[in-house]
Amino acid sequence: MKKALVAVFGISLLVLPLIASAQGTDPVVAICNILNVIKNILLAVGLGIAVIILIVGGIQYMTAGGDAEKAKAARGLIVNAIIGIAIIFAAAFILALVQGFLTSSGVSMFQNPCGP
Repeated sequence: MKKALVAVFGISLLVLPLIASAQGTDPVVAICNILNVIKNILLAVGLGIAVIILIVGGIQYMTAGGDAEKAKAARGLIVNAIIGIAIIFAAAFILALVQGFLTSSGVSMFQNPCGP
C-alpha cells in the first residue's frame, strides 16, 4: 500500500507541471502532452532494462564455458531481451499513432505530435 502511494505521488509530481502549463490549451493537447511524457519515461526505463538484460545474457553466454544448459539459459535471456525491445518499440509506435489521431497531426515517433 505504501509503495503504491509513493508511486502515485511520484507520477503526480511528473504530470502536474504539464497540467498547470496547459491551462489555456485544448484538453486534447493536455492529454497528448501527458501521454508524451509517460511514453518518454517508459521508453527510457524499458529500453534501459532490456539492454541490461541483453548484456547480462551476453556475459552469461560468454562465460558458459561449454556447458549446454548455461548457454541455453543465456540464449533465452538474449532472445527475451530482443523480444522485449521489439514490444517496447511497438508500444511506442502505437502510442504515437494514438497521439497522431488525437491531434490530427499524423504519426511521428521522434517529434512531439502535440504541437510546438
